[in-house]
Amino acid sequence: MATWKKVAVSGSDISQFNNDAGYLTSVTAQNAFATASFNGTELLADGGNGNLTFASSSDQGLTISANAGTDTLTFGLSAIPNTSLANSTISGISLGSNLNNLTDGNGITDFTYNGSSTATVSVQADSTTGGNVKPVSVTANGVGLDVDTIDGTGLSANGSGLLDVDYGSTSGTAVEGNTTITLTQTAGEIDITGTAAQALGGGPSYTIGLADTISGNRTFSGDTITINNDLVVQGTASFQNTTNLQVADRFVLFASGSTGTGDGGIVVQQATQDIGELFGYDSATTRWGVTSSFAADSSAYTPDAFMSAVTTLASTNPNTSGPAARYNAVGNIYVSSGDESIWIYS
Repeated sequence: MATWKKVAVSGSDISQFNNDAGYLTSVTAQNAFATASFNGTELLADGGNGNLTFASSSDQGLTISANAGTDTLTFGLSAIPNTSLANSTISGISLGSNLNNLTDGNGITDFTYNGSSTATVSVQADSTTGGNVKPVSVTANGVGLDVDTIDGTGLSANGSGLLDVDYGSTSGTAVEGNTTITLTQTAGEIDITGTAAQALGGGPSYTIGLADTISGNRTFSGDTITINNDLVVQGTASFQNTTNLQVADRFVLFASGSTGTGDGGIVVQQATQDIGELFGYDSATTRWGVTSSFAADSSAYTPDAFMSAVTTLASTNPNTSGPAARYNAVGNIYVSSGDESIWIYS
């Protein structure tokens, strides 16, 4: 007869089970560790030494403290002397000495640095590079250039310290402000608001949008097409080459056209078209189950295996006071919230 049967788990009272004579015996407590080693040296197993001692030297920077109550060793670092470091110099300057070898160069206001106090570094008000290179002036109004020649396309020096701009339609040339730009629209595709032809120098302004009614066949390409509001399809919706389906709804209703009880589920097609693995609800047993080689156009199925359901109540014995009768099925599990015992129906 199938009933709820208790399962032995970690923490179960031994009094709940029968004990064969001599099966459980008492033993004395054993040491927590049988062996221990450090860098290949045996500490506990080696009978030659009975004690393990940790010592620290304050002048080396390492501190060790012990807590016998919690069996804890704490290692820390305090002030480490320079002589204990593998490299106690930086670019020939000993640690603790002043780094005082910073100097100024061309274009930098003279300053001194003694390695400890704050030094201020600033750019000279006027600076030249010297030689045959033209100077660059740094003033409160900005940076000034004295230009004789220009390398490149579209700009040229006029010999008076000014730059001329080359106009044209080739690469590297500029467009004059009176050049006109003209935008046209195609009915059923794009709407353009604004004077069709406008000069670039006049700051042309247009408003471009989609037509209220888009005619003809259109293709939208891209990884993501987002529609913020409702989508109404007044024809047949066809989904091809769909890799993953993402549904924002928390609950999905299947068999919404049904007026009575019946089976239903999800089929994952395998090698044969419309044939695959089924995860579904079996109305006859009121249980969820699985089966293979299921034809997706079927209206019912017989499970090969069932999903185990887990129920919980305060009762410590589900055979006297347990879950609803529909859960009294082979393989289901009951967990008592009263004494935390676990039962399986078999």
